[in-house]
Amino acid sequence: MATLKVSGMKSPDCAATISNVVKTADGVEVVNVNYATGEVTYGPTECVDPELIAEMIKDAGYEPEEN
Repeated sequence: MATLKVSGMKSPDCAATISNVVKTADGVEVVNVNYATGEVTYGPTECVDPELIAEMIKDAGYEPEEN
């Protein structure tokens, strides 16, 4: 599993939006979004391009943070 910090989430609706977006990426089987901590966890990592996930989140209107 990989974890990405995301800023701009303010409610459960924001978390649901990000979850729905990330679920559409090829290879993603599990997505957990916690708006309180600003963390998106997804996996399995060997099947998913982290740059693609960050770009999808950015396109949804949120800001992935640099590691």
